Amino acid sequence: MRHLWTHHRLLTLLFAAALAATAFFGVRTVRQAIYWADPAHLDQPLEPWMPPNYVGMSYGLPPEVLIPILGLDADGPRQRITMGEVAAAQGITLRELQSRIEAAAQAHRAARGD
Repeated sequence: MRHLWTHHRLLTLLFAAALAATAFFGVRTVRQAIYWADPAHLDQPLEPWMPPNYVGMSYGLPPEVLIPILGLDADGPRQRITMGEVAAAQGITLRELQSRIEAAAQAHRAARGD
């Protein structure tokens, strides 16, 4: 190990950085897989704090299905928006928005054969 550090310091640092990045992304992937595998996180009732990505993951909806329901611009800049803000912008309640999302999820699952 001392030989590597004295003769190949840059390569040793690069290898350590690559190892740290691999560990970071590996742990992150496993955590997300465990989180979304829990049935308690699937088809969750909408809460005002939820962002579109979370809702899409919870209901299994890809962006091309979810974005039109939310009235967002697919080609527009990605902004931080919550379901409470989406419902207010559309002039509907969170329950009405949830009904739309649930209907889209059922149609999407039927189209996939789930």
